[in-house]
Amino acid sequence: LGAAGKSGSLALAAARRAGAVETIGLVPTEDEERRLVASGLADRVVRADARDPVAVAAALGAPVDVTVVCVDVPGCEHGAVLGTAAGGTVVFFSMATSFPAAALGAEGLAADVTMLVGNGYVPGHAEMALDLLRSEPGVRALFEGRL
Repeated sequence: LGAAGKSGSLALAAARRAGAVETIGLVPTEDEERRLVASGLADRVVRADARDPVAVAAALGAPVDVTVVCVDVPGCEHGAVLGTAAGGTVVFFSMATSFPAAALGAEGLAADVTMLVGNGYVPGHAEMALDLLRSEPGVRALFEGRL
């Protein structure tokens, strides 16, 4: 969620590099959809407001195994949980995340998902991010488009 942004584009490139079978990028606007499609980072690009859980689930079509939340607005927790398959994983990378809302939402939706918090630091993360920026033209294009 938030796939055309800086962290979202890096997450897509890293997922592909790690061997993801399919990558899906969710974005909120036609402009971001166009830019993400042009980048070639996602196998499929869908458009929905990440704050609308039903719209997220409908846009995805089927629940996914791993959801990475890179959206910088509050209220995206339920869409992430609803869009993730039973036994799947949600990585909350956004600082706008309400962890009580995520936990209570998963309970209310009867969703059996593992929820992880991106803590902002993993050894070697800066080198990996710079490598992706340098070696992935799609990532670079999205970054440059924001500068």
